[in-house]
Amino acid sequence: MAELGAVNQVGESIAALLRSRRELLAAEGRLTPVPPSQDIKHVSINALAGTSPPTSGLTLSCYHMIRSEYPVGRRPMEDPSRGMGISLDLSYMMVSWSSITEEEQALLSWAMLELNRYPTLSYGQLQGTDIWSRDETIQIIPEDADPERIFRIWDAMKQRLRLSALFKARVVRIGYGDIPDGPPVVASRFQFAHGDPVAEPAL
Repeated sequence: MAELGAVNQVGESIAALLRSRRELLAAEGRLTPVPPSQDIKHVSINALAGTSPPTSGLTLSCYHMIRSEYPVGRRPMEDPSRGMGISLDLSYMMVSWSSITEEEQALLSWAMLELNRYPTLSYGQLQGTDIWSRDETIQIIPEDADPERIFRIWDAMKQRLRLSALFKARVVRIGYGDIPDGPPVVASRFQFAHGDPVAEPAL
């Protein structure tokens, strides 16, 4: 199970994977016509909905998260205070911003190809490794890319439609790690009095 910051690091890890793959393929001369220098970055959905959206490159934005159908497991007889957390599925939109048609299409289709070739992020590929458990892996799977659905996302952001694709990252297990068994003590108050309160008559 990972710490809370792992949710953001999923997008950062996917962007880092694509950047490293592009650098490797460019060195081998196998990247044409994918632009070798345009940025590939993980940005908030708010950055796309603002007045100054990106004008080049490729962006990944998490636009929805939901509780996963795969809950956080717990071994039999394990302390109930251990492993308490939730599992999340993260939905992303990947957008190509190039103003050149060939580059726009090549950049997005290449990214889709790479995520299909490398659909699993292991511990060594996850950014911020200090917040992940060593047994964590993230799966990247295509999501329903019905044109009407994509159009509604862009319409909700008050932006013109751009070439984009949807995918999902799962299962992101997050929690606080080991926690004390029982609620924390907030305050304590002790009072002493003379006599036996049971034997004394009520007022």
